[in-house]
Amino acid sequence: MIRKYVQYFKNMLKYIKSGGVVYANVKQVLPSEQFKGKKVLITGGSSGFGFQMAKDFIAQGAEVMITGRNTQKIDEAIEKINNSKLHTIVWDQGDCSCIINKLNEAIRELGGLDIAINNAGVWNNTDWHTVDESEYDKIVDINTKGLYFLCKAEVDYFRKNNIPAKIINITSIEGNRPSFLPYSISKWGAKCLTEGLAKEVAQFGIQVNAIAPGVALTDINMQLKQNQKDNFYFPQHRTGRFTAVEEISNLAMFLASDQASNIVGQTIAVDGGWTIL
Repeated sequence: MIRKYVQYFKNMLKYIKSGGVVYANVKQVLPSEQFKGKKVLITGGSSGFGFQMAKDFIAQGAEVMITGRNTQKIDEAIEKINNSKLHTIVWDQGDCSCIINKLNEAIRELGGLDIAINNAGVWNNTDWHTVDESEYDKIVDINTKGLYFLCKAEVDYFRKNNIPAKIINITSIEGNRPSFLPYSISKWGAKCLTEGLAKEVAQFGIQVNAIAPGVALTDINMQLKQNQKDNFYFPQHRTGRFTAVEEISNLAMFLASDQASNIVGQTIAVDGGWTIL
């Protein structure tokens, strides 16, 4: 009985702080070793969506390479996942001069590549009229320019080796609606790239799709007052809650599987209905 009242009190405090309380029970159906023998690259894999995807693909038998700019975060990911199927590389996607060399290094260590999940990106919330050129360039260099040349290098490898591969770009719902913000503009570009590239390479057995998360329960959004690890409440989504990282990973695994063999050039929103017109 005391425990019950303690929980009521905790929920009341959460309601006062956030305006509501929502819990999410995200179910994952993980067929055992669905990706056994597959080689998977996940950029930006040391935290958030990428980290969850790395765990899930490894759980299904894949060899996974994650990238990141922060050595400490990569070391933490290694410690948390603690599996010999995890490989890591320090890689700044915004530096286009090293993309080919870094990709080749990743492929050598993995022993090949079948699935590329291009998840690396940066976010900003600076008001558009105060953004300076250096901030704009950083966002576009990673989210759009770096993604462009990474996709190009991946396709070159897949075509040269006649690999029927999957490319999945992680974009954002911000790329689906008008905005002056550099982040949104960069994600518009990522969406356009996904569709255009898919048209070009589907004939070679290379599937390109994208996932556009809504506002998700990740470290990048911890500044949102509603965003508490034990409270999914987010009223802007029509479901009343945040998107969970597991939901993005679930969709990525589906798109990477044979079950999605005829889905091409799509950007699928996982946003609790926020972008419904």
